[in-house]
Amino acid sequence: MDTRKGTALALLASAQWGATGIWVALLRDLPTGTTLVFRFLTATLLLTTMLAALRGFRRPNRSALEGGVLLAAYYVLATVGFYISDVVTVSLLVATSPFFVMLLRLLRREGLTGRELLGGLLAFGGVATVLLLGAPASGESHLVGNLCGLGAALVMALYSRAGDRLRGQGWNVVWIACALGLLVSAPFADPGAAVPDARQWGLFLGLAAFSTLAPGYLYPLACQHINATSATVVRLSTPFFTALFAFLILGDALGMQHVLGAPLLLLGVYLTLPRPPARA
Repeated sequence: MDTRKGTALALLASAQWGATGIWVALLRDLPTGTTLVFRFLTATLLLTTMLAALRGFRRPNRSALEGGVLLAAYYVLATVGFYISDVVTVSLLVATSPFFVMLLRLLRREGLTGRELLGGLLAFGGVATVLLLGAPASGESHLVGNLCGLGAALVMALYSRAGDRLRGQGWNVVWIACALGLLVSAPFADPGAAVPDARQWGLFLGLAAFSTLAPGYLYPLACQHINATSATVVRLSTPFFTALFAFLILGDALGMQHVLGAPLLLLGVYLTLPRPPARA
């Protein structure tokens, strides 16, 4: 395994995912439904063109269809969350997906270690801190956005459990997710909204290519060079990239809820990650 290459690829994918909220925040002058439609439309057209040029189309199997449904739900929930709440909070909440993986294991009565249980408690405390301390100044719309972020984390946890069943179906899953997201979002688009201008088209192109398609390719590639657990740990850097981009581009500063809640949340999520078996 090439650890350096795998870590670099995982960090790049994490930074690209971290930028998702920034693209969406810059598109808030458009209605939410319109943003969803054009995000999925741009991504679908780009991926269709690329796969046609490379002759990379494969026949999707049932697992790819199921994975596409879950990934579409993740994209929709995360986009809505970023749209109506602050991007750093939603990015932190989306990063709790390993915590939900642990809860799913608990519901299935699978064994959990003391380390995982401690991590779950810390992660829950971090989530509560971020939500409760941010609530007074946030308002009802931000609460809905934060709940969408938690919903996206839950869906990603379900998606991650597909595991090896999606091997070799990566681009099929992404294409199905984008096409399905387009179909689901279209009825909610405002027919009276103006067609995106040149600046907004540029933002949609960046959102589709840089923060939808590219990390969808780079992250599985990273997992070929480092184990999945290590790659997931690297993904915990996503909220930090989001905070950095939000400060540099949007001028957003961290709130007290982020300063107090983020360390608890990220440490807890780290402890809930599965550990590879010890070598004999």
